[in-house]
Amino acid sequence: MTKVVLAFGSNVGNRVGQIQEAIDKLVDSGLRCEAISHCYESKAVGLRDQPDFVNAVGKFTCRKCSPFEILRLISRIEVEMGRIRTIEKGPRNIDIDLIFFGGSTIATNNLTVPHEAYSIRRFVLEPLHELMPDFQPPGMNSVTISGLLEKCPDVESIPVRINEICQIPAD
Repeated sequence: MTKVVLAFGSNVGNRVGQIQEAIDKLVDSGLRCEAISHCYESKAVGLRDQPDFVNAVGKFTCRKCSPFEILRLISRIEVEMGRIRTIEKGPRNIDIDLIFFGGSTIATNNLTVPHEAYSIRRFVLEPLHELMPDFQPPGMNSVTISGLLEKCPDVESIPVRINEICQIPAD
């Protein structure tokens, strides 16, 4: 079984509901959900004139899957849910990013694992810290998620934990 960590974001419509729908679709597609962080709300990064985001992180496992299959799966789910990529860093009903795939490090034109920006995005690190504070990401030389969060340079998008949490779907 390979451990897969995904980050979710939404800033259009029922933000928490859309993250839950994405999690449900991942489980329906064969991933096993082990844990979901609380939801966090933060200001948009980059294009600032848009609604606030809700973000969460999920830990999943998969049997006999590749990181490229996971990338195709999350892209398909985003499309199924109506994501349209018209404005870079613009509003979106759902965004799913592959953060970690086991202990793999991958750098291709289409996929970088660990995700190239997770370590400088507080809205990813806060929910990651909730689930796995002592995890040492691949390629980080003994630095933990706690250590990354402590040194995170992101002061633009300070996430606030909200009283909503997505449910772990039954297998």
